[in-house]
Amino acid sequence: MHDGRQRLRDAAEQILKGAKPMNVRREQILQQLQDASKEGIQSETFFQAMRQALSLRPVPNDLLRKVMQKHWAKKLKKLPMEPEKERKLCDGLGRIYSASERARDPNHPVGAAANAIRAALPEFQQWQLDWSEIDISEMTRHMFDGKADAFSSMMPPGFNTDAPGAYISSLRALLILDKDGLLRTSFEIMQNKDTRGAMLSQIEQGARLSDAMSLLLKRAEPLELRAIEELLRRLSNAIVPNTPVSFSPYDEPRYRAGLRMQLGDNPVPAAIGGVQNSWPGLPDGINVASIHIYLEPWAAAQSGEAVELADFSLSDFLKKEG
Repeated sequence: MHDGRQRLRDAAEQILKGAKPMNVRREQILQQLQDASKEGIQSETFFQAMRQALSLRPVPNDLLRKVMQKHWAKKLKKLPMEPEKERKLCDGLGRIYSASERARDPNHPVGAAANAIRAALPEFQQWQLDWSEIDISEMTRHMFDGKADAFSSMMPPGFNTDAPGAYISSLRALLILDKDGLLRTSFEIMQNKDTRGAMLSQIEQGARLSDAMSLLLKRAEPLELRAIEELLRRLSNAIVPNTPVSFSPYDEPRYRAGLRMQLGDNPVPAAIGGVQNSWPGLPDGINVASIHIYLEPWAAAQSGEAVELADFSLSDFLKKEG
């Protein structure tokens, strides 16, 4: 409670000094989040406070890190992990951040679509995260400390420089089938469901795993959402020229501006991405955009066949051997 009251007092003092006006609603939400964290991050109160906090712009990252640091403090003290536990986690993450068997098969519609996308984007350098080279315990230890280099091992070589770059990699991405038949991201499900129980129930019932490709674009000049849309239109014209394309806004805390792309009436998003907010560790003036391309709609439009997403259970997935 003390920190929240102190923020309110500081803001009031700034007003009296003629500085920036206080955003009363923002301060109220931050106070609610801090109070709710005392009930535990699995409580309904915290869920409701978190939903509101994540709707703020800019997102209160410092407070969120502080809350998560406090929650995970005891577990972080137990690091490093036991070797067998770390190996299993590494194997599971390796399967997420890699292409599935069908995505590697050029004769499968998904693999054919993946190859067509790579061919249509020659300016994007192929890059793949190798989890066997990452110290997971060390990365986890610094997950919530706000250091710019905490996740540098998960980025392409030389990414934290001022040099321009464009990278493409394979992964499997989580989407959730909602009650209206549309596939949504976990953030959308969190915002769309009124209670924590409803969110968890929908994730449990509707979790699906998509074969996807991640595009990462870094430039010194300004990046606008229009450039992302133009890139995706160029891609659709090259691969599925006869398929209708539509775009709609997509809102998520990491994006300054985001969009969703659909192919025809396929309920699976063809792509979701946007221009990122400032990226920790990058020199001033460097701008980043990221896009997830979900391969199933592209494969279906290109082949004329129905291409389904895989059912997904996190616990079952992590039980599998490498």
